[in-house]
Amino acid sequence: MQNKTKYIVAAIAAAAFMSAAYYLPAETFLAAFAGGLFLIPAAIFVYMMQSVASA
Repeated sequence: MQNKTKYIVAAIAAAAFMSAAYYLPAETFLAAFAGGLFLIPAAIFVYMMQSVASA
């Protein structure tokens, strides 16, 4: 377990998202949907730029 801090932060973020989904189901769905619309293409763009920069 090299990145213990990363796992702890991920677990806290997951717990916060699950508790938000329990108390605010509609808003959490919209936030997850919007996050998927923007974060997934942004991550793809970052990986593409990283591969171009390393080439």
